[in-house]
Amino acid sequence: MTDFHKIWIEQCEATEGIKEQFGTKDATRYLIGEKLLRFMEVSHERPEFAEELPKFIAEIKRIFAPHAIVEFFEDLQAGKVPDPAKIFRGDDSDEEKLSEHEVLDDADKILIIENAKALLLG
Repeated sequence: MTDFHKIWIEQCEATEGIKEQFGTKDATRYLIGEKLLRFMEVSHERPEFAEELPKFIAEIKRIFAPHAIVEFFEDLQAGKVPDPAKIFRGDDSDEEKLSEHEVLDDADKILIIENAKALLLG
């Protein structure tokens, strides 16, 4: 059995390099906008991921100052970060063509984002 639920450790290490080379904005988009949100989605169905979540959150708080985390969520809300639903769906679907299932799924993703915000910012 692999420890894939501990992938966050490598992702946090990679973030340090991204932050150094490309800046804090790109690093928060990578770690929070892609990796944390996906990790949280998986943790709903996989208890081993849910158990790792507090450690992942703590490491994100160590890597980024609170103002950088706030700025990420402000950019997300302002549309300066890719559509949160597309982060998960991984496509460029036209919103007018979304099925009822996709709308409900997107609502779940938005709840994950709000939960991430609450966990990171208290």
